[in-house]
Amino acid sequence: MSLLNILQLAYLITLISVCAYAVRCGGRPERQGAAIMFAGSVLTVPAAKLVAQWQSPAFGVLAVDLAVLGGFLAIALRSDRFWPLWTTAFQLVGVATHLARLADPGIIPRAYSMAQGFWAYPMLVALAIGVRENRSRAMHRGVRF
Repeated sequence: MSLLNILQLAYLITLISVCAYAVRCGGRPERQGAAIMFAGSVLTVPAAKLVAQWQSPAFGVLAVDLAVLGGFLAIALRSDRFWPLWTTAFQLVGVATHLARLADPGIIPRAYSMAQGFWAYPMLVALAIGVRENRSRAMHRGVRF
């Protein structure tokens, strides 16, 4: 099994675990965030296959990333939670890598693809922390899960 396959499997396990945690223990913003993360991750797979080895800008992935950015921005604007601000910022950096690739086609394809995948991990961490904080607040108020 290659390192890439191991990283993909680790991401998939982390994605499913964090999303399940958000659905089970999170409030409405956390559940919405989990749905956005899951949908964005699933839709990125076929969108990424449209580009041969990231040799050119991945317009399909950019479209998915813009939709994810819009979703997290909507949560951040309506929510009283801190984590949507983090996920929105992380996603904005991911979108900026697409714009950098458009501005400079000389960017090494491997660096472009790695920069794209990296930001999903801190987004999942922010979501998991948000669920934990929501759960702590709810338990402090006497709400049981």
